[in-house]
This record gives sequence, C-alpha cells and structure tokens, in this order.
Amino acid sequence: MMKATLLIASLLATTVVAQAAPTLAKVYRKDFLIGAALGGTLPTDYNKAELAMIKREFNTYTPENSMKPANVQPQEGKWQFEQADALIAFAKKNRVPVYGHTLVWHQQSPKWFHLDGDKPASRELSLERLRTHIHTVAGRYRGKVVGWDVVNEAISDKEGEYLRPTGWLSTIGEDYIAHAFRFAHEADPDAELQYNDYSIEGPAKREKTLKLLKQLLADGVPVHSVGIQGHWSLDYMPLEEIDIAIREFAALGLKVSITELDIDVMPRTGTGADLDQQEKLAAMTEAKPMSPEAEQRQAELYGKLFEILHKHRDVVTRVTFWGPHDGRSWLNGWPTVRYNHPLIFDRDAKPKRAAYEAILKAAQR
Repeated sequence: MMKATLLIASLLATTVVAQAAPTLAKVYRKDFLIGAALGGTLPTDYNKAELAMIKREFNTYTPENSMKPANVQPQEGKWQFEQADALIAFAKKNRVPVYGHTLVWHQQSPKWFHLDGDKPASRELSLERLRTHIHTVAGRYRGKVVGWDVVNEAISDKEGEYLRPTGWLSTIGEDYIAHAFRFAHEADPDAELQYNDYSIEGPAKREKTLKLLKQLLADGVPVHSVGIQGHWSLDYMPLEEIDIAIREFAALGLKVSITELDIDVMPRTGTGADLDQQEKLAAMTEAKPMSPEAEQRQAELYGKLFEILHKHRDVVTRVTFWGPHDGRSWLNGWPTVRYNHPLIFDRDAKPKRAAYEAILKAAQR
C-alpha cells in the first residue's frame, strides 16, 4: 500500500498544471483527490468539451461499470477487458490514478458464480471462483490501479439482519468478505483495499459496518479504508451523521473516501400504471432546467458537505462524483427514467456556478 500512496503523491504533483482559473483538482490537491466515475469506452465515447472538463477538473478516475463482475466475466472463464483497458490507458496518458470498482458485489454479478449445474455451488467451488476472479482482475491491473473497492454493499439494510443475503454469503459464509480482501492483497500487495457501501453514515447501518470492520481488523485482514458512497438528495443530506461516521471510521485507523457522490434533485416516484402516475412520469422525463430554488439548495448542500470533508482532510483521501456531468449520471435512469441534475457540471460539461463556487470556497474556509 505504501507504493500506492507514493504513486498518488507523484501523480498529484504532475497532473495539476498551474493556471489562472481555479479548478477542483487544483484547489483540493493538498487535501484529497477529486474524482469522477467514467463509463463507456475512453476516449472515443466522449466529446471534446467533456474530455477537456474531465482532464481539467478531476485527478482520479473510477470505472463506472467496466470492472464489475458481469462486465469482465459474464461467463466462467470468458473475460472482457476492452473498456477497462481503455480507461486504464486513458488514465496513464493523463497521469491520473485509477481506483478499481468493484471486485465483489451482489448486483451485476452472474448467477453462475454460485451454481454447480442446477444446484448451489459448494463452499470449495465458490471460494475457488472468488479467488480466480479476484486474482485475474486485480492481477491484470496490478501497478495500474492504486486501490480497489473490494467488497461492495455487503451490509443488510434490514433491522436485525447483519449481512445482506447474497450468493457469496449462502455458499461460502460470512468469511467470504475476509477471503475477498486476502485474495485482493495476494493479487496486488501494494493496492489500497476498501470496503464500500451506501447509507453507512446512518446510525443503524454504521453500527453494523463498524462491527464488520473491527472484526476484519482483529483477524488481520488487509482492509485499509472505507468508502461512503454518498448518494444523497435535496431531501436527505445527513451532514451531522456524515461528520460522525468519518470520525468513527477514522478511529479504527482507516482512511475514508466519498466514492459515489451525487445529490438527487428529482422525486423518486412514478412507477405506477395509472394515468396520474403516467403523467407524473412523463413530466419527469421532459428536458427541463433546474429551478433556481433547487439549484441554490443543491449548492448549499455541496458546500456544507465539502466543509466537513475539508475539516477531515487528514483522513479523507478521495471524493469521487458518480459521473462527470448531469447528462451521464445513472440517476437519469434510476429508479425510473428521469431528466435529472445531480452533479456539479451540466449537460454541456459546464460548471453549475453556485455549486462549483460553494465547493471551492469550502476549501478556503
């Protein structure tokens, strides 16, 4: 992991070019990395304005989908690395570190991992498949990826339930998480290894996450950091809980990242079949600009969040937006098709002035 830290420091020193106008990467370069999740094939799937903004504003990249299990190994032993390789090449050309996402996840993960014919796979077969997958993917990008979201979203959302019931849990047991981290460390001993999840800033899920992390550390498992995803909204931005969570995770000796940041501005309704719901859904898909009120509220929340993150810059190592700009956000298609505005760059790859300046000012405070 030491080599990964030195590599990041070296890249930071060379990627930020002195310029008159402040940028996210420049303003926060001494505090933490500012990243974006990138989908598609780089650079051909992006226009000139997008590429210029990405190179100017961000000094770390994360693959949005191209390194997930279903994307790299849709069938056992059949590997697809084209998009992931393109991202790595793009990052290398721009001297920007990449954080891999994700080695183990219950979503976007083929069912064959957990089957032996028509029956559930044995513990031994599942462990071997887990090892092979992690060794192949993390081994391929050894020295090219500085860190990994090793296990993603393993904590249950349900009250009274500790771990999420997944194929890995049912075929291997609770120690599949420890095995995943150990396999990743074997494949790339210098990589920063992270547990990543959503809503773990909240008290109930944070308690479970702390339990998991404490047990992993007590067992000598190589876990180095925890990622708080950060999918928040205008109606739900638990700033106080985020502050507490960072402190409590850091108290374990771990670094902290905000890994999938966006602030949703659209309602998450409209899935019904009745006429009223259809009309609401149609209205949500219309290409409408943000209201001044929503734009100001979003700017205030981004500013307050970055004040907290800047305060904890001794333990926060990275803040990654989940997408480079509004037009490429996953929130345009989840949980329904919507015309959304969750990021700080609009569909023309231009900064939303209020939110952008609020984030820049947070570093100055």
